[in-house]
Amino acid sequence: MSGNENLIASLNYITAQINRYGALFVILFGTTGNLLNFIVFNDRAFHENPCTNYLWWSSISSILFIWSGLLTRVLSGYGINWPNQNPPLCKIRLFILNICWSIAAWAFVGATMDRYFCSSASAVYRLKSSIRTARKFLIAILILSILLFVQVFYCYQASVPNVPVLCYTQAPACQLYNDWTNILYNITIPSCFMAIFGILTITNIRKRIIHPAPTSNSLSMPNNANMHVNLKKIDRNLRRILLIQVLVLLALSLPVGIQRLYASVTSNVSKSSLQVAIENLIYAIIVLIRFIAYSMSFYLYIFSGSMFRDTFKRKIQRKLRDMHIIH
Repeated sequence: MSGNENLIASLNYITAQINRYGALFVILFGTTGNLLNFIVFNDRAFHENPCTNYLWWSSISSILFIWSGLLTRVLSGYGINWPNQNPPLCKIRLFILNICWSIAAWAFVGATMDRYFCSSASAVYRLKSSIRTARKFLIAILILSILLFVQVFYCYQASVPNVPVLCYTQAPACQLYNDWTNILYNITIPSCFMAIFGILTITNIRKRIIHPAPTSNSLSMPNNANMHVNLKKIDRNLRRILLIQVLVLLALSLPVGIQRLYASVTSNVSKSSLQVAIENLIYAIIVLIRFIAYSMSFYLYIFSGSMFRDTFKRKIQRKLRDMHIIH
């Protein structure tokens, strides 16, 4: 066996191991985290909060997104490719994957938008922070996503050659449409809106701290030094939360958009076996990175949100008491 053949065999072996164990780990990691989100957000403390409504739907959509995208990767690691070789299953799976990806991404936008409404000094804007607004927003996103991705049933085909996955598009127009729709609608535009509403939220809070509501004289003489320290602390915390939300989605989702665009441009280009093996390995890694972005929200909330953390502890303690493990 030549050196190139040995290298190709090694690359294919690594890709198979990533699909077997890496994808399986992300499925378990993401499903567990999002199910725990679902449990915590069903607590009475969060139940009537509009922002929680967005995060609840984001968690449910993330679970479906993870399973519809990674289960076939795990199976392919064991040489089981029939889901991608069966045309109806191929199309249905891709349709569910794209719809759930859209809802998961845009629900984060809705949560950031709701935080902006809550922080506004205007009563009109604060009234927009409601369960009704959240439901309207999510229904609109669902309808728009269906309209954008219904073409999956026409564009996607099973057993497509020279692409990283067998279930893919063949027509160049379909490839460009799907790649750019995912790059713009599921990655770039949501991240931009999150950044915009996050900055506006910071601006609102700064205004409310600098110009507090009128109170009695005994309460209206805050220490300027303490006020500036608190202002800086709040700004720093909000910026950190904003950066986590925006950068995680951008850093972990954008690479797959770039890869998809590259695959579209080069789908009709003749490639050597070595190049195909390298591209398949890179694609396997990028796919995992994309799904990790929608798997880690629970763990971020636990480390950054004291109320979320306290509610989770309380639910665990209550469950253990019900099981008579603790008293």
